This record gives sequence, structure tokens and C-alpha cells, in this order.
Amino acid sequence: MPSHSRNHVVNKNTVSKSTVSKSTVSKSKGPFSCLVFSLMALPSTTLAAGESAQDASAVASSVMVVTGQRESEVAPGSYRAEASSLANKQSVEFLEQARTINVVTRQVMHDFNLDDLEESLQPVAGIQLGNTLGGTEDGFVKRGFGSNSDGSMLIDGIRQPRRTYTTATVDRVEVLKGPSSLFQGQQNPGGVINMVTKRPQYETHTEISGEVSSFGGGNTTLDTTGPIEDTGLAYRFILSHEDEDSWREYGNDRRTTIAPSLRWEGEHSSAQISYEYQDYELDIDRGTVFYNGSAANVTRGTRFDESWNRVYGHDESVNAWWKQEVTDNWDMKLTYGWTRRQYSDARANVTNVSDSGDVTVRAEENQGYERSEHYTALDAMGDVEIAGQRHQLVIGADYETTRDYLDERYFGDSVTVSTVTDVNHGQLAQVTSDDINTSRSNRLDESQAIGVYVSDRWYLSDKWILGLGGRYTWFDQQSGQGEDFVSDPDYSDDLFLPSANLLYRIDDASSAYLSYSESFVPNGSDSDSGESLDPELGKGYEIGYKRQWNPRLATSVALYQIRKENVAVTDNGTTRTIGEAGSQGLEFSLEGALTDRTSLLFSYAYTDTEVLEDTEGTEGNRLPNAALNAASLYLAHDLAIDPSYGEWRVGGGVRYVGEREGDDDNSFSMGAYTVADAFVGWRHDFFGPDTEFKLNAKNLFDTAYYYGSGGDTRVLVGDPMEITLSASVGW
Repeated sequence: MPSHSRNHVVNKNTVSKSTVSKSTVSKSKGPFSCLVFSLMALPSTTLAAGESAQDASAVASSVMVVTGQRESEVAPGSYRAEASSLANKQSVEFLEQARTINVVTRQVMHDFNLDDLEESLQPVAGIQLGNTLGGTEDGFVKRGFGSNSDGSMLIDGIRQPRRTYTTATVDRVEVLKGPSSLFQGQQNPGGVINMVTKRPQYETHTEISGEVSSFGGGNTTLDTTGPIEDTGLAYRFILSHEDEDSWREYGNDRRTTIAPSLRWEGEHSSAQISYEYQDYELDIDRGTVFYNGSAANVTRGTRFDESWNRVYGHDESVNAWWKQEVTDNWDMKLTYGWTRRQYSDARANVTNVSDSGDVTVRAEENQGYERSEHYTALDAMGDVEIAGQRHQLVIGADYETTRDYLDERYFGDSVTVSTVTDVNHGQLAQVTSDDINTSRSNRLDESQAIGVYVSDRWYLSDKWILGLGGRYTWFDQQSGQGEDFVSDPDYSDDLFLPSANLLYRIDDASSAYLSYSESFVPNGSDSDSGESLDPELGKGYEIGYKRQWNPRLATSVALYQIRKENVAVTDNGTTRTIGEAGSQGLEFSLEGALTDRTSLLFSYAYTDTEVLEDTEGTEGNRLPNAALNAASLYLAHDLAIDPSYGEWRVGGGVRYVGEREGDDDNSFSMGAYTVADAFVGWRHDFFGPDTEFKLNAKNLFDTAYYYGSGGDTRVLVGDPMEITLSASVGW
């Protein structure tokens, strides 16, 4: 695969240099201490000496019983999830979920070659891309609300810092719509996105896969798993490397992921620990500019920045949990997560487009960014009978700390050598050491939160289920910046967040429900200005209906209303809060299998957003990046062909996204678009028992469109048609 030479001068060594040298900054714990902590949670019986092969066999056989609940949430090869634990911390079957939960399964991601989180959420209507900081931080708008800093990204239920995500280690993606602070803590009311990772398995399997793209470059992955003999342990090791060219004027992304994990299953306890490391060097592409309400009159591939726009660094994380069966009816679970992102970047940012169409670009640089999260939770989960009625209880507490630190900020020269019709590169030099902005360097944002929560799914009868829950949270925020570290006023508070729902089982195949939930999230500070923002508070109401037509096909419909105070919106690098905003809408989904050979995934969302109160005079405006109408349809079919010729699978998808406003002033809009995808796959034992070749076409009709905005100087341009060819061999 081709690789491009580095064409920037940012010093890579600053990523590893200590960013905690200032006395005002507390030190971060490293991964070694996290690993030790996690391993201490493993029961000592894991390493008991003299364990016989007979005992190991018993452990292996018990695995199918102990882990079956989680792994059976999605049947192999299915387009739908039969259950989810995201909303309740206990696995709840589809018809008893009193919330909207969308799941993009591994089969969907595989069929349509959805290589990253951005692509994986395309089948979920009601989610659009927002400000992504040039493709370096995933940011999604859910039911009208969301940003790249809203804390809504989870991996195995644990919050992650701002970054981009690939699907090399992901088994499926879950989306819980609406306010979700009961268990997820600090969250945006639009919902949360949870990436469920691939687990170690007790059946040995190895797969090597590779892909090439018409854009140039591709990726390769090794995924191997199996038992460790005579230990009761299972391992998984994933190694992935991407080296992909941009279809625009210039740009290249390189990323390497290493992800080992261990799992242990006993008769009454189980545990898992996983580590992931990513090293990357990515293109920063903030798209095009809009002028007088329309896109600049240049080709889709034209960029207004410079070829040295890059971000480089590494991410690492440790997730661990231990689950103990205390009695026949009660389990205890200890969960720990640590994640850290360290990176630096160099950027040529468009700062202004004049009335005459002249484009001004400024050189900027961030050196020594560090974002980290620590999370610990202890839960008691029971399924008990009280006064003759069944109760599914969760009682728990969690502690979370977040830390964002920027060592040095640079602002260099500005040039105005391009217009909205004619772009000139190479006239802007990168920053020098003299360009450091001492008042915006040494920036620190820290927060701590402690929460206690209780949830009860109370089976009033065989028809009615009442859900009651509440979370009490204490939180504290500190921030400051500057060479002399000028502190902002600390902000601390405590609040109670209730949750309630009522579900009625109409019959064995359908149910109806209504729910109420609240959310809270500190807004932190603006990533460009460092200004502290007031926290956001959200309330949501939802009424819904679910039907399972047969064991393979299901429908859900939901009506909702959300109100949110202190909504953070970003225009051209400046973030502020508006007083109050609302969102209301309708969502519909049909997912599963139409026949033994045909799978389907359909969704539609109507999302009506409005600014209800704002001191800047934007009342009545729509929220940016939220489409009024959006829909998607994905189909796959296994051809009835003589098996001696192999297994052939074909499919296609189409998604529609309506017009969206580009900023909170509604000064310009991005037009509606429709994009189609298709694939054909062939499986045969040509090179082994599990060999596959697959051809994918994305944006089959080469539609031109704009799919996200951070303001009129940074509008994301949709990819043109891309053809990928992938191959995999498993044994």
C-alpha cells in the first residue's frame, strides 16, 4: 500500500514529552497502574495451582451458560439485536425495552464495509454528523442535539475522550436515544453511542483480511482468538493497519491498532481485561466554505488549507470488569476503565471570507494535547421476588474523572491569497517558536463526578412493567489557562436525575410504552477560546410501540419530545450556549430478515428542532446539522446457487438526508441528498474453510453533497464514488 512522505514540521517527539511539567497540573496515572488495578479484581481462583484438565473442561463447558446472555443479544449473521443491556445494565429483550435502542450489527458493518464509526451510524436515521474538527474528532447530532465534546461516545459502556473510532475491534454499535444519565452519568439528551467490542472466544479462530480502495491505499487486519489450554482463560489479539489516501487534492491517513484481551469464566464468576493502543497520523480536512449562502464555486476536491494540515499522536485504553454471582438472585460487578489520548497538530484554518469573496487563512498549532478519563463503577444486580411480584434491581455507584490539558498553543501569520473561486496554496508558512500564545497555552480542564443510582423494573403483572430509577450526582469542574495559569471560577453542584417508564405487553408479539428521563452534562470549555460554558440540562418524554412479526423481524415506532437548557453550539471555532432548545419527532424502524435468504434494515426519522430561548436573537431557528427528514434502507440477499460454486451474497442500500441548517444563525443550509451503496460477496473454501472476496461500491451514483458543518468556513464535503475490494481467509 502506498505511503506518503511527511510534509510537515511539527515535532513528533512532543507527543511523548511530559505535558504535566507545569506545577498547576496534576500528573496522570499511566497504563501500568491501571493494569495492576484491573488484574487485582480477577479472582485468585483464576490462577489456582494444580487445576486439572478436567476442571478446565468444566470451565469451558460452563462458558456457554455464563456468557450466553450477552452473546445471544445478536444472532450470528443477523441484521437485528434480540436484546440489549445498554439502557438497564441488565440484558432486556426487545419487547420489554421501554426506550428506543438502535443496533448496527457486525453483519451490517461487514456487508456494507462500514470501516469507522461515522460510516457505521449511517443506517441509523435521526443521527447526522456535526463538527468533527476536520475529521479528527467524531461528533454526532442525535435527535437534534450533540457535539464532538458531549461525552456520548462509549466503549463497552465506558465513556471515551474526543477522538475518531475505527471498527477493527468493534462487534456492533448500539445507540440509546434520548436522555440517558441514569447509568451513563454526564450525557447529552440526544442519546449515547456504545461500541461493543469483540470478546475473546473459547473456540479457536483466526482471520486475516485486507482491503484496497479506489482512492488509493487500504487496510489489513489480523484477528485471532481461542482458549489458553488448562487455564480457563481465552484470549483475543487484533492487529490492524490503515494507510489510505484522501480523494481530495492531498491528504493521507495512517493508523495502527493493537488490541489484546483476556477473558476468564468460572462457575460463579467471570472477568475480562482488554487493552487497546492506536498510533496515528491523520489528515485534518475541514472541507469547503460557504459564501452568500452557497458553497464556494470550486471542485469538490479543492481545499482551502495547506498540505501540512496534520494531527498525530496515540490513544490507549484499559477496560476491565469482574462479575461475581453472590446468590442465585444477585450478582456484583466491578467495572474499571482508563483511556488517554495524546496528540499534537498543525493547521491552516480559514478564519474569514470577506464580502467580496476573499478567503483569509491563518497558521495554527497545538502542541502537547492530553485528554484522559478514569471510570470506576460497582453494581449490585438482582432478579428477586418481593411481595409476590418480580423486581429486576440495579443498585450502584460510579466515580469518574476527566482531564483535558494543552501544553502550547501557537497562532502564526494570516494570508489572503485565495478567493471563493480561485485557491492558491503554498503561500502560508507554518508557525515558529515566536508564535506561541502564552495566554492560551497551559490550558487545563478537569472534572470529577460521583454518582449513586437505583433502578427497579417492577413486574406489576404479566402485562405491565413499571420502571423507576434515579441518580444523585455530585460534580466539580476546574479550569484555567495561561503561562501564569489564570484559573476560572470553579463550578460544583449536585443534582437528582429521575427516570420512569411504564410498559404494557399487548400480547406475545407486541408492546407499548411511555417513558421520562433526564440528563446532565458539563459543557467544559470551548476548544478554541478556553471559555468555560454552563452545564447542559435535558428532559425527555417518549411514547412507543414495538412489534416482533416473527423471531427474525421486528418493528419499533416512537414519538418523543426533548427540552434542553444551555445548549452548546459551534460556529467557525467559537462555541457558546443558547438558553433553551427543543426537539420533537417521530422514529420508525423495521429490521431483521424477510426470508431465510433476505435481510433488511429500514429506518425513518422526523426531527423538528427549534431554538426556544436565546439572548443572541436566534429564537425560532432550527438547530444546526439536524435534518427534518432522514431515512435509510439496506437489503442483502443470499443467492440460491449450487454450493459447489460457493456462497454468493449481494446487497444494496440507499440513505436520504434532508436539508440541514449550517449554523445556529441559520445563515446558510446544506441541501438534501440521496446516496446509494451496493456490494457483492463470494465465499468459498478456495484457500481454506472460510475464504471471502467482496466488492463494495459506496456512493454508487457519485452524488455531490455536504454532510456536516462547523460553520460557513468548515463544511464537510461528501465522498464521491469509492470502489473497494476486500478479501479474507479464516481458519
